[in-house]
Amino acid sequence: MKKSVKIALHATFWIMLPLTITFYDWAGQADDFFGMASHSKSFFHILYQNFQSLFVRPDIGSDLLSISNILGILFNVFCEVIYPLVIFYLFYGYYSPKSLTKTSFRKYLVPGLFIVIVPFGITTLFSTFIFSVNLGFYSFLSLIYAFTVFFAISGFFFFLLENWFESQKLARENLQSELALLKNQINPHFLFNTLNNIDSLIKSNTEKASHTLLKLSEILRYMIYDTNTDKVQLADEIRHIESYIELQKLQVANRDLIRFNVSGNTSNIKVAPMLFIPFVENAFKHCTDKSLAGAIRITFTIRDKQLLFESENIADLTKRISKDESSGVGLNIVRRRLELIYPGRHSLNIKEENKTFSVTLSVNTDEH
Repeated sequence: MKKSVKIALHATFWIMLPLTITFYDWAGQADDFFGMASHSKSFFHILYQNFQSLFVRPDIGSDLLSISNILGILFNVFCEVIYPLVIFYLFYGYYSPKSLTKTSFRKYLVPGLFIVIVPFGITTLFSTFIFSVNLGFYSFLSLIYAFTVFFAISGFFFFLLENWFESQKLARENLQSELALLKNQINPHFLFNTLNNIDSLIKSNTEKASHTLLKLSEILRYMIYDTNTDKVQLADEIRHIESYIELQKLQVANRDLIRFNVSGNTSNIKVAPMLFIPFVENAFKHCTDKSLAGAIRITFTIRDKQLLFESENIADLTKRISKDESSGVGLNIVRRRLELIYPGRHSLNIKEENKTFSVTLSVNTDEH
């Protein structure tokens, strides 16, 4: 929370207290609470009277500068101004922060004893000036206890409120940093694999290598410029996947290797960028028979704000391609991103059976 916001919040609290008391006194004049015409004094007149009461001579009839009057006025100022400020900021700035750093019950012992003992001590110490407020010892003691408890709780509440705002801000910053890190992890992972494929094409087919570089430039343009936001249009994400598929198809003889289908209306649907490409990349990388038509099947189904992504590829365990050091990194990152971006709004099912590796991802894109 910004310092200016903290100051404004505290100032509002201390301004609203006398205004609330004044409103209560002002409303109490009326025969009928809602009969505003029956007020004999204006709101601001009562506010001025309440402020002036701090400096009224407690010892009526005596000299204004007498010791009893001066001490009485100081007593009024202490009880109605200084004491509330001390209690509030003692609990706000000292006891409350300590309560977060300690784990034992003793963290409540000192502030608890403070609330019990200090009001009694103050009342006893200033009992000679009770005439200034026309209250008996026990009545005034009850009033001081009420003041102490109210301002102690208020200070503790303000600390918790500001600490909550700070923790929320820190959580958002950590989330943004982690998402940026995860996104940056995906991009180089995809880029390294593609560059290795292009390297092999340069040696065998320069024309295909050139075509592949053009497709790669389209993909990189999308990754660098278009995904520099929290969410992108689903239609753009699908076009990016189509470019990736086209790039991969240039490297295999089987033009029917993949069946790609989009069903539903993609307009006005936004998703996290680069969310599906690791699954598509994984399907190509670990498909064990690329000679079969439809060995890889990828489907997007959109119904209202519900998005269903499905990916399947041939994965014969007896022909399993040996995994490199980075294998599985992409899928783990996607899992983490889904937990961060769509908590409670997604389901991910990955299974391998009947010589097929399948991924089913359902995402509710409605954020409301």
